[in-house]
Amino acid sequence: MAPMILAILLLAAATPAELEKSCNAGKAKACDELGNLFHDGFGVQRDDVRAAELFRKACKGKDAGGCADDARARALGEGQTANARTALPRLEQMCKAGTARACGNLGDLFVRHLGGPQDATRAEPLLTQACDKGFARACSNLASIAFHTGDKDRAEELAQRSCELGDPSGCAHLGDLYLTTHDSLRAGLYYSRACEGGSPRGCAGQGYLLVDSGVDPKRGRELLQKGCDGGDVRACDALRELK
Repeated sequence: MAPMILAILLLAAATPAELEKSCNAGKAKACDELGNLFHDGFGVQRDDVRAAELFRKACKGKDAGGCADDARARALGEGQTANARTALPRLEQMCKAGTARACGNLGDLFVRHLGGPQDATRAEPLLTQACDKGFARACSNLASIAFHTGDKDRAEELAQRSCELGDPSGCAHLGDLYLTTHDSLRAGLYYSRACEGGSPRGCAGQGYLLVDSGVDPKRGRELLQKGCDGGDVRACDALRELK
């Protein structure tokens, strides 16, 4: 029970409005956190351009996480023209300097096949290094890798860690995992936590369970719509099938 309680407390983070106020007041870390909300579509409409602006602002304010997220966005061309040639060396330098988020972002980019062929083998070690240092998104990315390679026990462990660290995506991963084992009760609990944290996938999963079980189809459709509006393709597909 303790991990779930911890996750609930951690997911009760600052609202977008509160982060906006702090960012405008000069708190660079708040700018980075708000940028990530816009990047992931957690509690706000996804907006890569706005996220990129906030990452740049956070980096100018000398927030290491903001600089790491700015470099990642530049490498992928999110909200701007892609420039992996300059972004990857920046992340390498920050990672070597001890910034966990930079190591995690670098690992994520290598998973996406940015960098040289030799870098593919570095992806998981970098993500593991970042996860071990408390970067929740790295744990979530590792959970996805473990799940797709068939190691469900490892995926559950990593998703649990990500959720405990406050990443709604990790909680949504747990919902997906428990749904595959037909543990609807635990799946629903984690989907609910993810949805409350702003995850479109969490809302979609919770909505699917409410519709499929017949417990509350009306509320289920509302949550599926919320997930679809947030960019979850599976939620949109489910809504079309219900019509």
